[in-house]
Amino acid sequence: MSSYDPWQTTFYFSLLSNAVSGQFLTIKLGDGIDFPALLKEAAAEAQATLTTQLKQDFAGAILENNTANPPPLGANDWTTVWGPQVFVIPPEFHSINWLTHSVKCNATNAMAVVFSPSLQRYIVAIAATNFVSAYDWLIEDFNVKSVVAWEGALQAWAGNKNATSPSSKIPCISSATNTGITNLLAMTDTVITHQSLIDFLASVDSSGCTLTFTGHSLAGALSPTLAMAAFDPTAGLLKNSTWTVEQAQAYPTAGATPGNGPFAQLFNGAGFGGSNGTQPWQLWNTDLYNYLDIVPRAWNKELLTALPPIYKAYYDDLTVLDATIKVALADAALGELVAGPYTSINRAGLNGETSADAANEFAYQYTVTIDNNMSAATATELMTLPQAAQSTQSPTDKTDISWPSQLLFQHTKAYSELILGEGPTPSKSGNG
Repeated sequence: MSSYDPWQTTFYFSLLSNAVSGQFLTIKLGDGIDFPALLKEAAAEAQATLTTQLKQDFAGAILENNTANPPPLGANDWTTVWGPQVFVIPPEFHSINWLTHSVKCNATNAMAVVFSPSLQRYIVAIAATNFVSAYDWLIEDFNVKSVVAWEGALQAWAGNKNATSPSSKIPCISSATNTGITNLLAMTDTVITHQSLIDFLASVDSSGCTLTFTGHSLAGALSPTLAMAAFDPTAGLLKNSTWTVEQAQAYPTAGATPGNGPFAQLFNGAGFGGSNGTQPWQLWNTDLYNYLDIVPRAWNKELLTALPPIYKAYYDDLTVLDATIKVALADAALGELVAGPYTSINRAGLNGETSADAANEFAYQYTVTIDNNMSAATATELMTLPQAAQSTQSPTDKTDISWPSQLLFQHTKAYSELILGEGPTPSKSGNG
């Protein structure tokens, strides 16, 4: 394959940071009745196990790139220089399985920093929402009823007291985004440096280098916010380092809105660096979205309510979707009473936005033939109509998928096609 461009390479590492998402680890509780301590110990054990797994995933992917000719990621000297590190929140008391005296744990957040000496590029890759983590959904994604003043958040992240009240006249972020950034900044790399992210970045020689913050979905909101926390003109966490804002950029994809209008203005005017290209995905410091994805429309009323009419051309009953949007907007309205409307940072679409475009971007399930060099087998794949027409796998049995499955496809796999140009892969084994 040909090498990825800088934006595609960034997105690749963004995807890689999610390698341990979707897992549940069953952890036996220790002896005793101090259950808060036992649950904390279980989380620490799960965190260590998942961190080791993610370390192996990064090592394998980077080795594969560095030994390829040409290297797909644009250079053959990529290395992980911080982490990767997983954070696991202690499970709740009510989640204890008393029959087995165990709990199930999953990754709450994950992050890594990779570096290419020849490209002089540092990339901070942040994991998206872990879809099996209730904490991610409820606390880091949907907790938009309340807001935090940006100045106060910076004060807290610097180890001081938050002494600033939120209002519509100053930059504010949602409590969800504030919690996510707080968790990321509190993480300590247990693999390589034994430092926090900020301490590590402050310690490196930044001469001639660039620093990119990237993430998808949840991390599409966290990555630009973390970049802003590092390079806020007044109280940025890297203000005493050799880094400058012109060396940094963000590459968020499918991100929900992290804050209010003044925060969006702060980010958009911060002076982040990076020269843009000519392709839709070649934009820095811009939330890139798929027109059929619901997540980057949050928490804007006009954008959210415009999605169901598009889907109703393909699905009859969207009662649950309509109700979900109403609840989301009601929650957001409570935060907006204090800080004013949630307002997206600069955003740009990756695809067309007409009804004809939508017809070619909705996915269907097909049965395809796979040649594994031994015998032919069948599997199911999700493909768009143009992909099915161009496929060499003889797709048949076109079947509609449910609207939740469509939303999931448009929020996840569609971005790999839109940014990396990668077609679908078999999603379920069949005969053979």
